[in-house]
Amino acid sequence: MAAPGWGDRQAGDSEMAARDPLMQPSGLWKEPAFEDPIPARRGKDGPPSAGGAEAAPGGGDDATLAMLLESGFFPQGGKGPQISVTFYFITSWIFFVQGIGGMSDLAVSYFYKNTLAVDPATLSTVMSLVAIPWTIKPLYGFLSDGWPIFGYRRKPYIIIAGAVGSASWFSMAVLVNDVWFGFACLFLGSMALAVTNVIAEGMLVEKSRGQTQEFASHLQAFVHGAQAVGGIIAAYFGGFLLSYLADRHVFMLCCLFPLTLILVAFASDEERFEGDVTAIRADMGGKLAELFEALKNPQIYKPVAVVFMLNGTPNTGSTWFYFYTSELHFTSSFMGTINVVGAICSLGGVVIFGKFLANTPFRPILIWSTIISTVVGLSQLILVFRWNQGFVPDGAFCVGESAILSVLGWINTMPILVLAARLCPIGMEATMYAQFLKSTLYSGCI
Repeated sequence: MAAPGWGDRQAGDSEMAARDPLMQPSGLWKEPAFEDPIPARRGKDGPPSAGGAEAAPGGGDDATLAMLLESGFFPQGGKGPQISVTFYFITSWIFFVQGIGGMSDLAVSYFYKNTLAVDPATLSTVMSLVAIPWTIKPLYGFLSDGWPIFGYRRKPYIIIAGAVGSASWFSMAVLVNDVWFGFACLFLGSMALAVTNVIAEGMLVEKSRGQTQEFASHLQAFVHGAQAVGGIIAAYFGGFLLSYLADRHVFMLCCLFPLTLILVAFASDEERFEGDVTAIRADMGGKLAELFEALKNPQIYKPVAVVFMLNGTPNTGSTWFYFYTSELHFTSSFMGTINVVGAICSLGGVVIFGKFLANTPFRPILIWSTIISTVVGLSQLILVFRWNQGFVPDGAFCVGESAILSVLGWINTMPILVLAARLCPIGMEATMYAQFLKSTLYSGCI
């Protein structure tokens, strides 16, 4: 049997769009359907050529890029021109750096516990306050969308964030000897990461707008898969390095990761913004009103409310760290093992969603992932009261729980990311996406 051609893919996209409420003329999608201005870019039986041009036979780099795009490794939508390899590299690297930045997590916990000798309550307070920059992500999006720097809306903000993030970790490595000075450095590092996250999300929204649920799901799964890979590397080396290096040495290593964002920003092919910035700023109020109207739709506010309540449950992260290290006497290497398993299973959750659930209605996904997560989360009481002794070793219990919750956590989160990416209007991609998701970030701080 012959492989499906490009025409078959388009027909499948059309059938999917007919069942998708966001693609209906009377639905939430208010913009006209995308029409490729260069029909010749789509052959009769093949996908669009990379960059909108035919790759020359044996054409070196252009032919290689075309081959990569046509291989199916990079998700491509059924509407409009192909998405470039450069786009995938930049967005994936930003999320990868966000994932590998977790290498400092264990080092920070040990630094506050052993070097600064703080109690669990203080550490928990510090880590909660460090999350505040993630709750004001709409502000970064607002600045990026409405205040270009030297005519660019993305590149300069990535460069600034990379420099600030690197400086903050360098300060942690050589200057910090006080709880609240350390908090200030962690706060700035967290803010730098949040800014780059908003920029990457804005770029994703630009490519998800007007596309089908399947393509938007695959796109989100691809870039968050890069984040999960970074998390796996961070989880392994985060515990391993602490067996040989001091926590300050790990901080020095972590200051290198944000610097790579500066190089990535210079590699960006972002075009200079030539639009009317004043008009965009004046229209932001109307765009916000459109977003709030969209949030009134039951298909949107109900899943957001579910994730808000799920994330708003008490977070015992810092207290759990003290319980693991002081009561169960887990070593830094084993703590790293738990994080590695969790990171690998996070990648598994992303892959499962992108591979098997991209076309599945989101309601059953949210219902069942929430129910199972709740049941598994309650199993922590078994460990606290030591009911597992004689049946399941403490280490195996913690590893298994981390694995299940990590898979379910991403399966539960991905539908919200897809919905948010497909709803954002033109010109305010970063602002609207961050605004849409801020409710879940608020719940995490609570």
